[in-house]
Parts: sequence; structure tokens; C-alpha cells
Amino acid sequence: MDTHVLYRSKELAPRDRISIWNDVVWRNYVPLSIQIAPHDNFVGRVALSQLGNVRIVTSGSRPQRISRTPKLIAQDDDDYLMLGLQLQGSSVIEQHDRQALLRRGDFVLWDTRRPYDIVFPNDWEMAVFQFPRDMFTLTNRAIDSITATTLMGRTGVTHIAAALLMSIANEARHHSFEHRASLLDHTLGLLNLCIDDQLISCNVPPAYDEVLFRRINNYISSNLADPELCVANIAGEHGLSVRQLYRIFKEYHCTVVDVIRRQRLERIKEDIISPRSRHITIAAIARKWGFLDIPYFNRVFKSHYKTTPRELRRQVTPNL
Repeated sequence: MDTHVLYRSKELAPRDRISIWNDVVWRNYVPLSIQIAPHDNFVGRVALSQLGNVRIVTSGSRPQRISRTPKLIAQDDDDYLMLGLQLQGSSVIEQHDRQALLRRGDFVLWDTRRPYDIVFPNDWEMAVFQFPRDMFTLTNRAIDSITATTLMGRTGVTHIAAALLMSIANEARHHSFEHRASLLDHTLGLLNLCIDDQLISCNVPPAYDEVLFRRINNYISSNLADPELCVANIAGEHGLSVRQLYRIFKEYHCTVVDVIRRQRLERIKEDIISPRSRHITIAAIARKWGFLDIPYFNRVFKSHYKTTPRELRRQVTPNL
């Protein structure tokens, strides 16, 4: 998928620009209330790209205030941790009675299941990475502590993460990274390091279950190719009963089986579209990542990606 421009003010009549802007923002983020002073020369741009299964919405416009109210939260089931990277101008993100001030190169997280406000006092541009909540191995306590705190992209690991995010955002102006699961993994790894550092500075040490959950996820990621990877083996490897393992994952609103299946499908998808794997059959790729039952694999792949493995390979390598 190439970058898709959703809104370009210069293509619209001045009288329609603000109303259409509100509609585009509502449909491509989450339901929001937008306050913009009447403007004779309103300008704005919204573009959509993709990093793995993470949407990147890049927008820029005039001064405005954007709010997510309890009433709007009740209207939908969207459950994201949003990461906002300031590309131009500045902004203030308010959540949990905290304010995060962002300047160019800074980034911040906010939780779509909690009310928040974003104020852009001047002309601005921001890239928002929409991460499904379960992509981060964080407890609700940790999320409540990390949101609306500025991650300054000037020193240390946040500087490295900000540079990567800025590079992705700039490249996303031209094309998508939809089929780059390894780049997403690398990005998540850096962001988890930033979050860990920030939690320590906030005096929020990780709970034992949180540490164990991350350790188990790392173990799963390292053993996806093992067809014997299963709940019982994972529990035994970590000195847990199956019931204890289920309880830990329940706190993060996911199951062990779901995590294994999702990660395997992501690796398979990346292999299917890789030029290096053109000579390898889809069945062989599926077996490489632990799917021995090929008809079952085909069903779950289509259910997850809304296309078959063969159709996906044909889309990215049409001459095959």
C-alpha cells in the first residue's frame, strides 16, 4: 500500500475545508471533538501510511484543540496507544492531569480509552502511530504512568528512537512499510527501552507479572519455528502452571495461543512478500514457522489478513 493522501485543503472550496477536515480526522484517528476558530485561510493535510499493522496518520494544519471525551469513548471500541511525533511546530497533550509539551523531534504516548486533549497553539505537523494496545507489554498501571509525559528526542535512547521515528515518518510521506514486520519489531524494541527508562524516572518499577510477561513474550518470539511450542511447554519452561500462565496473559487482554498465532502469521507474511523467498513454496514457509497443518494455516491466514497467502504473493510479485 502506498501513502494515501486523505485530505488536501487546496483541493477544496474554502467554505468546506473545516467541516471536511473534522470528518477526515474523526474517521482516521478515533472519534474526536475539534475546536477551530473560524478562518478565512484554513489549510491542512492528512495522509495515511502503514508500518506493519500500525497505521501512521500524518497531519498538519492551523491552531486548534482536539478532545477525546468520555461520551466519545463510549461510542466506539477503539483501543490504541497512540504515539505522537512532533514534526513541525509544538503541541500540548493533556491526560491524567498531566501536560506534555512537545517540540520538533519530541514524542509522547496517549491512551484512547481515557479522556485527553491536544492543543496546537500554532501551525503544526504531527505523525501519529496507532499501536494496538496489546503490542506493548504494559500493565494498566504502567500505561497510566507513562501517558502524557514528554519523551524528548535529544539524548540517550530517546534520541535514537526519535531519529528512527522521524525517518519512518519522512519516508511514509512517499510510501508504506505495510509489509515490514522486522522494522516494526525493531521500532517496538526501541520504544520499550524508552518506556522502561521513563517508568524508572517516574518511580514506577515493573511488577513481577509484567517482567514475567515480557520474558515469556521474548521466549515465544525466539521459538516460533518450533512446532512443539505450546501452552504447556511455555508454562513448564518458566516454572508456571498452565492456570498461572493463562492468568498472566489475561491481565493483558490476550491469550498465549493468540500471541503465538499472530507472531507466526507476521513472520510468514513477511517471508511471502520477500524477494528472497520467491523460490520457496508457501507451504514450506508455513511449516518453517510452525504451521504443520496447511489447510488450517490457510484458513487462519485469510481470517487475519482478509486475503489468501497465494493472493498476497501475487499482489507483491505479479509476474509469478
